[in-house]
Amino acid sequence: MKNLIKNNIYYCLVLLTLCSCKKLIDVKGAGETLVTSSIFADSTTAHAALNGMYSELYNRSGLSIYAYRSSLLPAESADELIPVQNTFDDFYNNSLLATDNNIKDWWSNSYNIIYQANKIIEGANASESLSLSLKKQLTAESKFIRAFCSFYLVNYFGSIPLLTTSDLQVINTAPASTTSQVYTQIIADLSEARDALPKDYSWSGGNRTRVNSFVASAMLARVYLYTGQWALAEEEATKVINQTSLYDIVLNPNNVFLANSKEAIWQFYTNAYRCTYFALQLIPTGLAVPKYAVNSVLYNAFENGDTRKSNWINSLSVSGTFYTYPYKYKTNTKTNTEFEMVLRLAEQYLIRAEARTQQNNTDRAQDDLNVIRRRAGLLKTTASDKASLLLAIERERQVELCFEWGHRWLDLKRTNRANTVIGAQKPTSWQSTDVLYPIPQSAISTNRSLVQNEGYK
Repeated sequence: MKNLIKNNIYYCLVLLTLCSCKKLIDVKGAGETLVTSSIFADSTTAHAALNGMYSELYNRSGLSIYAYRSSLLPAESADELIPVQNTFDDFYNNSLLATDNNIKDWWSNSYNIIYQANKIIEGANASESLSLSLKKQLTAESKFIRAFCSFYLVNYFGSIPLLTTSDLQVINTAPASTTSQVYTQIIADLSEARDALPKDYSWSGGNRTRVNSFVASAMLARVYLYTGQWALAEEEATKVINQTSLYDIVLNPNNVFLANSKEAIWQFYTNAYRCTYFALQLIPTGLAVPKYAVNSVLYNAFENGDTRKSNWINSLSVSGTFYTYPYKYKTNTKTNTEFEMVLRLAEQYLIRAEARTQQNNTDRAQDDLNVIRRRAGLLKTTASDKASLLLAIERERQVELCFEWGHRWLDLKRTNRANTVIGAQKPTSWQSTDVLYPIPQSAISTNRSLVQNEGYK
C-alpha cells in the first residue's frame, strides 16, 4: 500500500509538471516553468511521465474520450451511426462550425499528447542519469504516440502544424505542414519505434496496453496503405500476421473485444471497476432509447448469415419504435472484462488483401479476404478481378471495422469515394469540402499562420 501511494504521488506530480502552464496551440507563450530535468533524473519519475502520456491518451476519469471522438463522431459523418438523441447532429449532417467544442477539444487533446511526447523525448535524451535502455524505451514509445496522434490529426483536418519540439515559441507560430510532410515524419517515428521496441508485451505485464514492435508495424502497414505504398503495406502487415504465437483471429465474434484477446494488437486499458466508454455511450440502460442507432446503410451492408451482424448489432423496441445499436462491447457495468480495441489482427488481413490487390496479386488477396469472411460464417468471395475485389474489400472493411476509429469515414476519403457515397446518401447537406473537419477557430485565433480549411471560411 505504501508503494502504491508513493507511485500515485509520483504520477500526479509528473503529470502536473508536464501538463501545466500550456494549452499547446492556445498557449500564450511566456513563463514556461516545466522542470523536466528533475523528472528525468530518476527512472521512477521518468516511467511516471510515460504513464502520464498514456493516461492522457486513453484515460480521462477512467473513460477514453480520445477513442470516442476518433470513432463515434466520424461514424456519424459517414454512414454508420445516426444520432437518436440529437447527439452531435452537426457531425451527422456534415454541418460543423469552427467553433464546435468537440473539434476544439479533439484538436487540443491531440496536441497536448504530442507535447507530452516531445517533452519525454527531449528529457530522456538530455538525461545524464537514465540508462541507455530506458532512454531508448521512452523515446520509442513517445515517438509512436506522437505518430499515432499525428495520423488522426492529418486525416481529420488535413494540413496541420507538425510539432517535434516542446518549444512554446515554435509551437505558437508553427505553420501548417503539407500532408506529405506529416506522413514523412509519421513513417520515420513509427519505423524507429518498430526497430527499438520489444517484440512482446513484457513491459506491460502481459497486457496489450503498451506499444511494442508489432504495434508499430501494424500502424505502419496502415500508413503505407493510406499513402499508396502497397509493397511496404503488405510487408508490415505480414510481419504481424506471421506472429501466430501472439496473434490470431478469434473465432467467436463475441470474444474479439475482451481484454487481451488474441486478436488484439493494441488496446486501451480500462479500469476493472469501469466499463469501456464505447459501452457507456452505446448500450442503452434498461428500456431507454439508445444514443445512437445503426445507419440502415451499414445494417444492410451485412450479407445474409453474417454472424457479425447478429453479434455486433443489438436491438430493442421503445414505445413501439424499433432501434438497432452497436454491440461490439457487451458490458456497461462496473465489473468489466473488456479493453478498448485500437489495433487488431483483422485489419492487418484487410490491409494486406488491399495491398496485394493493388499489386495485381488477386489470388493471395482473396485468401486474406476469406480469412475474415470465414470467421463471419460466410462463403469465399466471388470477386476475382482487381476492380471487383477492391470493392469487396471496401465492403468487408465497412462491416468488419464498423464503429472503430473512423475507419469507414477515412476509407471513403482516402479512396476518393466520399463524394460518390456520402453525397448520394446526404444530397441536401453534403459538400465536397466536408471531407475535412474545420480547424478550430481558437487555434487560428492563437496562431495567425494557420489557414482555415475550405468550406469553413
